[in-house]
Amino acid sequence: MLTLCASSGACSQISIIMLEKAQANYALRAVHLAKGDHKTAEYLAVNPKGKVPALLTDTGVITETPAILLFLHAHYPDAGILPADINNVEAVSDLAWFASFFHPLITRYCKPDLLGVTTDVGAVKDVAASQLKSAYQTAEKRLKASPYWYGYDWSATDAYLFWTVNRLKRAGFDFSEFEYVIQHYQQMLASPVIKRALLKEKAL
Repeated sequence: MLTLCASSGACSQISIIMLEKAQANYALRAVHLAKGDHKTAEYLAVNPKGKVPALLTDTGVITETPAILLFLHAHYPDAGILPADINNVEAVSDLAWFASFFHPLITRYCKPDLLGVTTDVGAVKDVAASQLKSAYQTAEKRLKASPYWYGYDWSATDAYLFWTVNRLKRAGFDFSEFEYVIQHYQQMLASPVIKRALLKEKAL
């Protein structure tokens, strides 16, 4: 059985969503970031990077969201983790964009203190907001052409986009100019799979 180390509200939400979509046999292990669980010797023995998510498998521990998603795609090929007709290079490129561009900006916008910023916090957030809006404009153009990232069924890339919006909405980010991004978010939120995943995450 798989075990996912996760924290409520963190990017581990994406992996929970896709484990649910895969109908995988898995358990959740709570890692409370606010309490510093990720810095304990016990957790560092699992993931020396001190981050979530971490997926415990029969063959070892997988860390970093894109790697976990590609693992699920390989082991559950019929689950729609990624579309069967999408080139793996394209999928990796898209997931890497969310992980390497969106994700750090979300940290700067929501938790600038984690970066050691003690002065000009507002300026850091303003720069992050500007760059996030540029990224969402790219997503807006894509979603105007189809309801989901790769067409008419949602995949791991959509789950990643959903998490970014979900996280930023809680932080007060202004999405008023992104009609199609919000439509996408609402469509995802209505999915029974997403609802199950969010309930399981909330129980952590």
